[in-house]
Amino acid sequence: MTVITIDGPAGSGKSTIGRELAARLGYIYLDTGAMYRAVAWAARENGLDIKDEKAIAVLLEQIELDFDFRSGRVAVNNKDISYLLRSPEMDALSSAVSRLGAVRNHLTHLQRQAGQNGDIVAEGRDMGTVVFPDADFKFFLTADIHERAARRKGQLDALNKTVAYEDILAQISLRDEADSKRTLSPLGPASDAVVIDTTGLMIDDVLKKILTLIKIRQ
Repeated sequence: MTVITIDGPAGSGKSTIGRELAARLGYIYLDTGAMYRAVAWAARENGLDIKDEKAIAVLLEQIELDFDFRSGRVAVNNKDISYLLRSPEMDALSSAVSRLGAVRNHLTHLQRQAGQNGDIVAEGRDMGTVVFPDADFKFFLTADIHERAARRKGQLDALNKTVAYEDILAQISLRDEADSKRTLSPLGPASDAVVIDTTGLMIDDVLKKILTLIKIRQ
């Protein structure tokens, strides 16, 4: 079993790169961001305060989370919510729930279980530092914040979701600060991760860097 982790802030390209890397290698793609968004969606649907850790811990025991990492399908109590998770609102809510110990513990357990089912590319914010500290290969992607905001806007435009660039830039800035300063699993590269600045790079450029490094170390 081979585990490759790709961490980084919002808009750094980790989701796109992780998904494509997994496809090229024939690995399972573990989209951990979708897992946190699913919990945030369930909390909102149940009218819970997103900061109420006790209430959300109870919720986690009452709902069934289903993640099909090959198809990208995410379901809560058999309801497919995949198409509801990619929005600035879910980004903000998932950032809030990710600071809760009960949520992180619950999802870390599920993520490690997924990692036992075969070769995986695990993408997130603490894959190489916390969830898979003994991963075979670790990468941390970053990029200029303005380019990250432009990328996110392009993704939302493709989904016919109109959000002003300035609003996206502000949201990413707040998310960066929240993720890097949180007590539990703060955002940052593992000491043994390869850091790649994706500013100005095409997807294939980043993939070639990663695949070359993997080949060299195999």
